Amino acid sequence: MVRGWIVFVFLLVCGLVTLASLWAHPENASRAGWISDEGCGVQHTKPGRADCVQKCWRGGASVGHPEWKPQRAVFVADGDQAIWIVENPEAVRDFPAAHVLLAGNFDSAKKTVHVEKITPAGE
Repeated sequence: MVRGWIVFVFLLVCGLVTLASLWAHPENASRAGWISDEGCGVQHTKPGRADCVQKCWRGGASVGHPEWKPQRAVFVADGDQAIWIVENPEAVRDFPAAHVLLAGNFDSAKKTVHVEKITPAGE
């Protein structure tokens, strides 16, 4: 009887570990949203904010504030306004404060995205 419980618990734990790894596995998806910076996030999800996003990406030294540290590029998803840190920021450099369709690997556990393709979104 005890041996049966040990086997059951072992299989249950293995199943939960497998489900957790599948849940955290990067998801290939295509989503609409905005390119911004980590410091301002949702605040830069409007047209005309490109200069501010670029300054945030560079840091404040270029505008007389060396104490402002460079910010990471992020993708702000439409709808839930979820913020995803862009793992390969060179892929989004030409799209500051732009509304885009982004295809890539979204990692829910880390809240990161590796951009595979990015195009301007049709308004």
